[in-house]
Amino acid sequence: MTTLAPSHFEQIAEIAMGRWGLNLTDRKMQLVSNRLAKFLYKSRFNDVQEYLEHLEAEADEEDMLVFFDVLSTNVTSFFRERKHFDYLQREFYTPLAQGNLTTPGRRIRIWSAACSTGPEPYSLAIHAIDHLPDLDTWDFKILATDLSNSAIQDARRAVYPFKMVEDLDRGLLKRHFLRGRGKQAEMVRVAPHVRCLVTVGRLNLMDSWPIRGPFDVIFCRNVMIYFDKPTRQRLVVRLYDLLRGGGLLAIGSAETLSGLDSQFRTVEPSVYVK
Repeated sequence: MTTLAPSHFEQIAEIAMGRWGLNLTDRKMQLVSNRLAKFLYKSRFNDVQEYLEHLEAEADEEDMLVFFDVLSTNVTSFFRERKHFDYLQREFYTPLAQGNLTTPGRRIRIWSAACSTGPEPYSLAIHAIDHLPDLDTWDFKILATDLSNSAIQDARRAVYPFKMVEDLDRGLLKRHFLRGRGKQAEMVRVAPHVRCLVTVGRLNLMDSWPIRGPFDVIFCRNVMIYFDKPTRQRLVVRLYDLLRGGGLLAIGSAETLSGLDSQFRTVEPSVYVK
């Protein structure tokens, strides 16, 4: 199979929009076709039609999450889009360390709202450790969520190929990662003192959120590029409501809140404050 029938792609797009808010345009048809072909080759299903009939008639929630994994892209890296971390250092951690900024109860809450396989929330934890000297005296927690089952499993394991971190500062690597040995020599694991700051869970951004907040920082990066405008509008309003006054929202550099009805104030491209 090299190309999906238009009717099959339309059915897939309807499922993706209805369940996850994913806006699959015709430009994604070949990508979806290729991924589905790889999945079907290893599955018990004979063809696309049989698989889609299964999804529509008898699939449970786990089956649907497997389908989501087929459609989703988990592209991530440590300290991706460094300018967001630089802003956090300059405008949040430095003022906190100098006593020029406070949070109620010395409480800091950060949400990585589409954490993929985990490099983003662990980068946030490492960044906090390195730039807020007395972090252990703060009530500091990071929530990391994603919808993909496979991504969540990887995030909880916190084990990555060494090539994902080889360009990071050597001192940072030594402080915050454990290098494997023997057959695992080309792998690293995030150190326990970093992992303990991060709680990983599964969440569909289109569903109700069992999250009370308020958050000081929300990273929701490279997510809205998959949504249509009405879906982006609803999501931005919900994110705004979960931030404390003065809280920070970072989105992907290819994303913007321009054209949306938003109360956020732009402080830098792709960086917003409540």
